[in-house]
Amino acid sequence: MSERDHKVSKISSEAIFAERPISSIKFLISIIFCLSLIIIDLRFQTSNIFRGYAQDLLSPFYSFLQMPLILFQSFSDTIITKKELREILDEYKEDNKKLQVINSQLTEMAKRNQELNLLWNSAQIDKEAYILAQKRVLSNNPLRPRLVLSVKDKNSVIKVNQPVLSLEGVIGKITSVGLGSIEVMMVHDLRSMVPVISSSSRIHGILQGYGLERSGKIINIKKTAGLKKGENLYTSGLGEVYPPNFFVGQIISVVDTPDNEFLEVEVKFLGLPEEQDFFLIFTG
Repeated sequence: MSERDHKVSKISSEAIFAERPISSIKFLISIIFCLSLIIIDLRFQTSNIFRGYAQDLLSPFYSFLQMPLILFQSFSDTIITKKELREILDEYKEDNKKLQVINSQLTEMAKRNQELNLLWNSAQIDKEAYILAQKRVLSNNPLRPRLVLSVKDKNSVIKVNQPVLSLEGVIGKITSVGLGSIEVMMVHDLRSMVPVISSSSRIHGILQGYGLERSGKIINIKKTAGLKKGENLYTSGLGEVYPPNFFVGQIISVVDTPDNEFLEVEVKFLGLPEEQDFFLIFTG
């Protein structure tokens, strides 16, 4: 067989498959695009707009994870005897009567305060000024704790910066609203600033969060201020975000350090609402 009847291939030591590097123009365009997204988000807070819708997409996963607990609770409810149910019902009736008495007292107090021209927001006892929301997710992010709520009433007008309240006091304010999910920035958050007034000394200040399991601080309080340990802090109503006269926390220490021109005032916040399932959104 002659040499021309054979095809001889030469295999070199170079790589057969090689990926072409990205061109400098494409790389530059990518950098400019990413920087533009960051600048737009910092300027217009676009990420907060879409976070609520992201919660809508994640809600089916949350519901799936809660199915074992729901099934267990349903099974537990079926084994409760009729006698126990009657006892529970009687307790609820008694609590309901107490709430009716308390509400009537609050209404009368509001009328008297208005007659005496004292500071009192009548919307605080108007049930139409509140929307009931149910807890969906409570994260334990140390620096930025997040509470996600859902509202069944589709006709409710929910807006960003509306305050969220628990049975004890202020929990935080709304930062993002989706179709069915509401994201709340809690008062423990590093970004949280709540205008407050002390219970006895009546001194105004700004309460800043420092994360979960950490004390908050009232910032820029002059050393001549008469704040005392043990004073309760309530919302002052300044800033037009939080309504006045709602409990926020309690002063646990007031320290006057020589190298600081301001007092160091530490505050204990409300505990995390881990055992609470419903909250109130103040729309007044």
